[in-house]
Amino acid sequence: MKRLKSMISLMLVMLLLAGAVFTGCSKTGKPADNGSGTGTGGNGTGEAGTDEGSNLNYEGVTLSLVMAQGWDTKGREALLQKYTEKTGVKFDVQMLPDDMASELIKTKFATDELPDIILNSGSVLEHTYMLPEQKLVDLTQEPWVEQLINKEGFMVNEKIWGIPLGGQGFFAFAVNKKVFEENGLPIPNSKAELEQAFETLKANGIQPMYLGSRDPWLVGNMLSGTIQKALEQDPELIDKLNTNQIKYAEIPGFIAALDDLRRWNEAGYLGNNTMADSWDGHYQAFAEGKAGVTIGLTTWDVTIEEKYPGTADNIAMIPFYIGDSDTYFAGTTAQWYIPKSGKNVEIAKDFFRFAAEQENLNAFYQAMGEASTPWKGVEVECLAPTKQLIENLNSGEYSYHFGHNVLAQGQDFDGLCKLAQEVIIGSLTPEDAAKAYDDMRAQIAKALGMQGF
Repeated sequence: MKRLKSMISLMLVMLLLAGAVFTGCSKTGKPADNGSGTGTGGNGTGEAGTDEGSNLNYEGVTLSLVMAQGWDTKGREALLQKYTEKTGVKFDVQMLPDDMASELIKTKFATDELPDIILNSGSVLEHTYMLPEQKLVDLTQEPWVEQLINKEGFMVNEKIWGIPLGGQGFFAFAVNKKVFEENGLPIPNSKAELEQAFETLKANGIQPMYLGSRDPWLVGNMLSGTIQKALEQDPELIDKLNTNQIKYAEIPGFIAALDDLRRWNEAGYLGNNTMADSWDGHYQAFAEGKAGVTIGLTTWDVTIEEKYPGTADNIAMIPFYIGDSDTYFAGTTAQWYIPKSGKNVEIAKDFFRFAAEQENLNAFYQAMGEASTPWKGVEVECLAPTKQLIENLNSGEYSYHFGHNVLAQGQDFDGLCKLAQEVIIGSLTPEDAAKAYDDMRAQIAKALGMQGF
């Protein structure tokens, strides 16, 4: 029952976050706080962490931090530097390659070779290997918890395990409007129209889609909405998945999305070697018009505009038209965790309090350009593609889905990503991959003591 409550809480917070996106863009074009004011910190004074950190010895301390390279933002670097300037504490940041990050983080938890702080892409429900009760510091009583829009939504087993410093907002297919216009193509409004555009672009010598299949998580994201239609038809679907009354291999949208990945690669829609393409490569492929469609995100437009000025206005964000999905993907919030085995637990907690000062939150999210945050009082400026996506949602023209891996329990997202990669290159059929994932999930479910497995 506690696990079910935890899952429901996570779903509720995602609903809240989605609502925050709809209103998160600053109408004035300026952030709510430019960092020059006092702000209000986690203790209500504007100096979060001051009281708690007054007895800490910062001298000679270096905090070790592990994260994937693709999760980095300019806001992160500035935040760390500001804390160093205040306390003298330095940071030893280990950047993991995106295509190996998930497995490396899993290995660190398995071998207890953990840093002072570790950043992961989702919650402990999504990444069950994190074993929070055994390996993570309980942050429930930290003062910044009261600044969360819905603290209950981040609780697992009624505890807060990480600080949500990140924003994954909404994922979408990013259409290159210039490429489409030059090839006489309209912006697609369905999978059929998208595939017609793919065929035209391929015939004209342009890579139809740059997926970035070398990075497993990108491939996994293509499967995010694969149970949505089935869930709309059967509101009990999640309960059935959680009690082994139905398997992923029996869900049509799941098989269809895997088959689309296979078909698109076989047809040449994903380029000559999609397994060599990466998340980092999206920017150049889009900006230089080498691909008609890439994967977009409601922070991605800010980053690509910095790298290639003038490019953001050329982006049209459309839903994930894959499988039977026709909605945007509402991603979960990345969280920063403190392992119990860390050498500097109290100072790591002090850094989290500092990060939660209002002016620091404002600066962090403004640099990221993320319109969706779990924090009260944070408002940022949005670029045109994100504003248009929000308008599409507010008008009801399009809707959004949550990733199946945060709705149903017993997940191994990393394992699923690798299976999907095998489908792309033809090593597995969609049906075989689905069966393999059901078997993988059954093992996890048994270990978790889930009923019916």
